[in-house]
Amino acid sequence: MDWSTWIDKKVYSRLKIALPAFLNKTCELCLETNHDAGFICPSCEDSLPQVKHRCQMCAIPLPNQGYCGQCLHIKPAFDYSHSSFSYAAPIDTWLQRLKSKRRTEWAHKLASLMLHSQPQALSQVDAFTFAPSTRWSLMKRGFNPAELIARELGRALDKPVIAQLATRSHSGEQKALNRQQRINNVSKNFHPTRKKLNGEHMLLIDDVMTTGSTAHSMALILKQSGASQVGVWCLARTAKH
Repeated sequence: MDWSTWIDKKVYSRLKIALPAFLNKTCELCLETNHDAGFICPSCEDSLPQVKHRCQMCAIPLPNQGYCGQCLHIKPAFDYSHSSFSYAAPIDTWLQRLKSKRRTEWAHKLASLMLHSQPQALSQVDAFTFAPSTRWSLMKRGFNPAELIARELGRALDKPVIAQLATRSHSGEQKALNRQQRINNVSKNFHPTRKKLNGEHMLLIDDVMTTGSTAHSMALILKQSGASQVGVWCLARTAKH
């Protein structure tokens, strides 16, 4: 046996052992071998926090299908919303890795999960957009999480992502405010740009919807800019307004 043949056999035998371990990924949750294309196995994906019924307008969890009392009382500016998951473990932990730990690879991972739970009206949507970050947030974090997720979804679904439709000034701390106070606070800090739309059906991409104040303010601007319809697609929805 010549030297090159011996080397070929050695390399082949090593690859035969190493490749299966390399190709078989580990599930992020159960740590078992994952043969699926995603970062978690199908079984763990089925266990992610979801609810059967949500408000058709704001996507808040409901005991039955329909509209929540808040949306029946005061209709938001957006026309519908869809939440892929509930804001609970492990979705909240994964989102914090993106936002707080600045691990931008999680934008792709979270967007891939959203693709498995899409809005029904997605085929009618002309383009995606996202709420802009404040200058302070961009300086502090270095990126806009909603924009990263929106662009990942746009690439996967072949939808254009239209940016710079609004600007955002700093709105201050909102944790102690109720829903109406948040809406009033946020609406003063979103400002339209000179960019115009031409009757497009826009889908606003967001990471988390809490009170819907950001989505409401953005929908107002999008419609003033020429959008015919505005929907919201968020990764996760909190359980209360």
